[in-house]
Amino acid sequence: MSLIHNPPGPDHWAPIVVDEPTYPYDPRPAPGRQPDTICDGWTTPDLVVRMASVRGNSHRHAGQYRQDDAGVVPHPPSGAVLFAVMDGVSSAPLAHFGARIAGQAALETLAHLLDGGGGRVDWGEVLRAAADALLHHPLHGLRPGETPTDVERRLGTTIVTGVVRPTRSGLVATMVRAGDSGAWLLHGSRYVCLFDPKGAGRATVSSAVAALPRIPARIERVEAPVAPGSVLLVGTDGIGDPLGDGTGLIGALFAQVLQRPPPLLGLAHAVDFSRDTFDDDRTLVAIWPRP
Repeated sequence: MSLIHNPPGPDHWAPIVVDEPTYPYDPRPAPGRQPDTICDGWTTPDLVVRMASVRGNSHRHAGQYRQDDAGVVPHPPSGAVLFAVMDGVSSAPLAHFGARIAGQAALETLAHLLDGGGGRVDWGEVLRAAADALLHHPLHGLRPGETPTDVERRLGTTIVTGVVRPTRSGLVATMVRAGDSGAWLLHGSRYVCLFDPKGAGRATVSSAVAALPRIPARIERVEAPVAPGSVLLVGTDGIGDPLGDGTGLIGALFAQVLQRPPPLLGLAHAVDFSRDTFDDDRTLVAIWPRP
């Protein structure tokens, strides 16, 4: 006789409540065909990938687009994984579209450079390709008499994009950013912030807060090993703001959930936690070394 194993209980998929929950409401659909939530997950010989991007409660309540986006793709010739995480500028009316355009351009350029450059990446070229994709988009790019600032006001988005590659000494992550999204290494319950923390007041932050198609005057390139037992996290400020330095309740939640790769929908469930005052879109990419 067939059996149903591990059936979910009535509250199994209720949002994880952290401290005080958000006020209950009925989400409204976005005006277009964009889904509320996207998630992905798969395994290569060297690593395990999970990704989730969820619409924030403020956008759900107002029936607006999710302005975050993300993409993660394998690069079979090198065994690497390429990623891009975008956070559309809240005031830009087509930020959700700009985030997707910039991410696709960055991932395509990364793959092209890895294919033809012996593994070397010109990170300035990656960011320029993402910016150019916005500036020269046939429908929403530069119009007669406009400047790049006009495109930024219409399509502006932050980005963190990079690659995780297997080497003889283990996995190594390399990435750059434009804007204030973040990246962390989590080992046990300890978070190591890979970029300057948001609002740290250092010169690199002041040049990085510009959204694409503006490119930072000084490109922040970060390289870090992803050791066994660690997980690389790349996320928008919808994750970074409540996470802080990782010593609070949100840090404890993700340290528990990400001890090992959760099921595909498990990361999306955790990213969609309920905590009062935190209602921004949230996007998180997590990459583990494969045991």
